[in-house]
Amino acid sequence: MSMISLLMLSLLLSGCEMTPKQARRELVESGYSYARDSFAECIAQADSVGLELFLLAGMDPSATTGGYSMLEHADGDAHMVAGLLRAGADPNGSGGVSTPLIRAVGKSGNAAVRLLLQAGAHADLANGTGRTPLMAAADRGDTTSARLLLAAGAAANARSRLGVSALSLAQREGHVVLAELLRQAGARQTDGPDLEALMDPGSLDQQAPERYQVTFQTSVGSFRIEVIRTWAPHGADRFYNLVGNGFFDEQRFFRVVRDRLVQFGLHGRPEVAGRWYEATIQDDPVTETNAPGTLSFASGGQAHSRTTQLFINLADNTDLDKTGLAPFGRVVEGLETVRQIQARYGELPEQERILSEGNEYLLKDFPELDSIQQARLIP
Repeated sequence: MSMISLLMLSLLLSGCEMTPKQARRELVESGYSYARDSFAECIAQADSVGLELFLLAGMDPSATTGGYSMLEHADGDAHMVAGLLRAGADPNGSGGVSTPLIRAVGKSGNAAVRLLLQAGAHADLANGTGRTPLMAAADRGDTTSARLLLAAGAAANARSRLGVSALSLAQREGHVVLAELLRQAGARQTDGPDLEALMDPGSLDQQAPERYQVTFQTSVGSFRIEVIRTWAPHGADRFYNLVGNGFFDEQRFFRVVRDRLVQFGLHGRPEVAGRWYEATIQDDPVTETNAPGTLSFASGGQAHSRTTQLFINLADNTDLDKTGLAPFGRVVEGLETVRQIQARYGELPEQERILSEGNEYLLKDFPELDSIQQARLIP
């Protein structure tokens, strides 16, 4: 600690009065500026003397900068959290990215979690994606914080916007004790996909079986697809990983060229769709023709540009073979269902708007589009 800091600490501990103007002068001499960014830097460095100076100088303890509140910048440091709370910081104050409790979970022996809860932090206050402090505890294997949150009334069955629950996170990360704690608190296995895995396309790279089948439940009925990996291995693998993680649930058939093809594969949540926009796969050689009922990935018109968009051929589209669009599967049951998919909007939905606005745009402007309720691998 510098000589200036030692002197300041002595003054502060002795209870000597200091004016805001004097505190600001000392901040400058200590290498800070009287600004929110500098206050956040002080907190991130766990500078107790600097914290007191900023507060004496009149800085708002609930200020935000860089998308985080000062309690979030404390990142679970119990001393910083305690000092900010004593100064009147809002325990639920957020800069919009995270929450103080989420940042505190798993840090400093859980002391900051206790302090925040005692100060009135809401146990279920979620971030922008719906992730709760209990989900953060489950993800990090923080059993102590999970107990504190549950005792404070945290909902054991809350789900994020991506379909994640605390129990699913604990199970995925192998936190057996924490998963059992959640079950005892009433957590149950929930239906529907856990979409958090879809936020990391690079991790979904399992090789598909040589043959597998997928059932689609849609607004017009069901159909079944058989995938034959030898037809187009890269396409078969990508489809297998997408289906296995619930990618197609609640999607719309956004493009229908009457009596030619039905297209889908843009996720209804922009935050997910955006992650896959450039997650391309290598081209496959065309070994099968685009015959009626076959399934192929669409491309962006360049080499190796396939991502998640697919189409089912309704006609003998052999002209597509020459463009490198390689079928990897076929409808083996329910092709007539596919032919009933709503075609009134044709090619009107704009793909750029689907990417940026998702199902909200489609529901508003094209309410009669047919949809996929769920797509599941058949064991």
